[in-house]
Amino acid sequence: MPAFDHPPAYLTFGRRAGVVALAVAVNSAIYLAINHRQPSGATVIEPSALDMALGRHAWTIWPYWLLLLLAPAFALAISERRVFVATMRAYVVALMLNVALWLSVPTRLPRVPLPDGLDAATSSAWRLLLALDAPGNCFPSGHVTLPIVIATGFTTQYPRYARAAWLSIAVLLPSVVTTGQHVVADVIGGLATALFGLALTRHPFLRRSARQVHDERAAMETETG
Repeated sequence: MPAFDHPPAYLTFGRRAGVVALAVAVNSAIYLAINHRQPSGATVIEPSALDMALGRHAWTIWPYWLLLLLAPAFALAISERRVFVATMRAYVVALMLNVALWLSVPTRLPRVPLPDGLDAATSSAWRLLLALDAPGNCFPSGHVTLPIVIATGFTTQYPRYARAAWLSIAVLLPSVVTTGQHVVADVIGGLATALFGLALTRHPFLRRSARQVHDERAAMETETG
């Protein structure tokens, strides 16, 4: 009997929205609970030469907020059930890795005073951030982990939009440092936990990439054989 691939199953927008809303609520609750209970002995992070070169720019609060909203937007767009479930699983594993590091290696980054003369909208955006987010949970950056994992799921279902998705993240990502919320080492840590989450759960994106490499090698061997 010939084997047939089953057509992909899809989730309704309402179901996706419910899962994403729950994930955002749980993520925020866990992060803020740890963030606002930093031990007095938390390691104070010193900015590197690269961090100093990137500088601090108050206007980058806008791409910072946009990056935070990008992950839920990507997640809502993932309608294929297999990809959505795999991406949420990878996200949970990556989040647990972050939590383990936040608790075992607490870090904080002293805030730099905001410049005078900010317009009302930018000042409000900063006041909201500072009211919610204490200067802790720096390493690794969950602000990096989350969009990387979710964008991987998005580009698995929509490979034609992969370039636009990764370009948008690349453009927004420096704001994590230029707002003074993190340093470059935190960004690298957030990227690492995202990759571990994807690898440990064997996300379809990685399996597809491995299959593509195998097929390309097989084609090359056929041509040269």
